Amino acid sequence: MIGILAYGSLVTDPGDEIRCCLDHRIEGICTPFNVEYARRSRTRSGAPTLVPVPEGVGSPVKGVILVLKAAITEEQAKNMLYRREIHKIGLKNEIYDHENQTKKKDGLLIKTLDNFCGVPIVIYTSLEPNIEEIFNPNLSDKKKAEILAEAAINSITSETYKDHRDGIWYLYQNILSGIITPLTEPYQNEILKRANGATDLSSARDHFARQKGVF
Repeated sequence: MIGILAYGSLVTDPGDEIRCCLDHRIEGICTPFNVEYARRSRTRSGAPTLVPVPEGVGSPVKGVILVLKAAITEEQAKNMLYRREIHKIGLKNEIYDHENQTKKKDGLLIKTLDNFCGVPIVIYTSLEPNIEEIFNPNLSDKKKAEILAEAAINSITSETYKDHRDGIWYLYQNILSGIITPLTEPYQNEILKRANGATDLSSARDHFARQKGVF
């Protein structure tokens, strides 16, 4: 069987294609690599998202393995995961081309873990970090959190708010799923501080949306 390692929005929102092919979930596992909010996502209007990072940054986080039905091949699984990541779920002409992605400056790679948590093949997405400040040892966590909060707030548009693709919603859902990195708490606190004393991220998100005239 093929599994998909989820450690971000994929945990709660795998998309219809993957959801229809799901056999079961393995909860409570830990990523075998460090993860941090170290990438601005183009499809989320620049919102910070979780990506694998080198040792010395981030930490392993709580994850889930989405185990697919036995009939699903590795190629099919990679194609479904690829379409989900580029927000083109169900468009069967969109297929994952590893060689092509490797050649791109900022390609979306799908990597493989063998025999992970009892699953013979587990795949996961690996995107390059692009928030360089996160890797600066001279910056405090507070300063890094300020950079993340600014990007999350700026990511709120009428479209991202409606589709729940903004950075504050992404952070909120990750926290609810128990996905916690070293920057999670200062990042959350910075957003709340800027939201006129909002007590939770959902309220903070609405505050910034109203401020921007989104609703």
